[in-house]
Amino acid sequence: MTTEPSAPDQPAPTPGSRVLVVGMVALITVGAFEALAVSTAMPVIAEALDGLGLYAAAFSLTLATSVIGMVVAGALADRARPVQPLLVGVVAFALGLLAAGLATSMTVLLVGRALQGLGSGMFVVALYVIVARAFPAAQRAKVLAAFSAAWVVPSLVGPMISGFIVQTFGWRWVFLAVVVIAVPAAVIIVMTTWRVPAPDMTADGASTGPLPWRRFGLATLAGAGVAAMSLGAATDGTARTALVAGGAIVAAVAGTPLLPRGTLRAARGLPTVIALRGIVAAAFFATEVFLPLILQTERHMSPASAGTILTVGAVTWATGSAVRGRGHWSPTTYLRLGSTLIAVAIVAAATLVLPGSPVAIAWVGWACGGFGIGMIYPTLAVLVFDLAAPHEQGASTSALQVSDSLMSAFVLALSGTAVAALVAHVGVGGYAVGFAATLLLALLAVVISPRVVR
Repeated sequence: MTTEPSAPDQPAPTPGSRVLVVGMVALITVGAFEALAVSTAMPVIAEALDGLGLYAAAFSLTLATSVIGMVVAGALADRARPVQPLLVGVVAFALGLLAAGLATSMTVLLVGRALQGLGSGMFVVALYVIVARAFPAAQRAKVLAAFSAAWVVPSLVGPMISGFIVQTFGWRWVFLAVVVIAVPAAVIIVMTTWRVPAPDMTADGASTGPLPWRRFGLATLAGAGVAAMSLGAATDGTARTALVAGGAIVAAVAGTPLLPRGTLRAARGLPTVIALRGIVAAAFFATEVFLPLILQTERHMSPASAGTILTVGAVTWATGSAVRGRGHWSPTTYLRLGSTLIAVAIVAAATLVLPGSPVAIAWVGWACGGFGIGMIYPTLAVLVFDLAAPHEQGASTSALQVSDSLMSAFVLALSGTAVAALVAHVGVGGYAVGFAATLLLALLAVVISPRVVR
């Protein structure tokens, strides 16, 4: 018999929850601005550092190292107060911004991006665990909707500000300016969540249970595999084949044990929830990454103008999340509808490779995709909260984020390598291979969505 998941015991609201939400939303806003600004500016950055061949690597490497941060944060959050991995994550994120902003070569930039991924992976998992432990189930969807809404202001002004910064002050300030905002947001969260405990803490606050060193090692290997795949785009011949194929094998073998059993075959319940997060994220982000590049290099638009397509998607993402927060449809309905909208968006984005096609088609399509993923993300997050036992919330939340980043990095590394090779030989039509791959993923998400219920 098919049933919807039931919720476990509910935590009581904590004092200062409004201040806590403000701090969390502020940190999400910082991350949102950084993501949108870097996506808008990266074509200029890669050209300035003579690293267009590593364009996709600047994104996939960040996602790959975020997997390591997520696994570490999930383990620490189940054994210590979630504020601890949050603090470490913010520090690593800030150091990465500084390294990228001061980079004199694409190699140094990639190191900075790797640190950003490590840090953001840690603090994102910590924020989700805080939501699970500091808010009752009835409020969680609304808090997650606030997370998505935190993208609204950055999405409205982020690409424009990023374009202005790049053209007026230089691309370095796209990274350096973000550091100033992240620290106060982290301080607010620390002040309001210091006493949020781990489920398996003893009465005197000591942690119990050994750290999962095996998972740490697997996460590192998976990240290294994706990194090798990403770097393969800048090589030729046998070296490219060895890096991409070898990296793919390492990432797949090491990454699979990081996910719940049954994830790869989309077993009913939590495994399908985790699988869907990775599939949907890969379909959406492995498409979005190339949109500013196509618009700037093939349609000759300015960074600010090209970035408006990210604005459209981010605004409708927040809208879709708000609709989900107030809606009463079944999880399956939200997931199937959202996945269908993402498929429509990818088809619309693919029209950019057709000479003379109106760019408005891509804008309208990406608005649909943003609305779709806006409904999907909070739906999957709430399902994880409901399906996971309290002492497994950190690990399950980590698995959700790991699936997101690992699958996105894996697909982006593969498609980025293929696109880089094809564009060099056949021009703009080479992007079609990447769009075809992400479209197949979106259609797969439509098919397996009903399996989130038992």
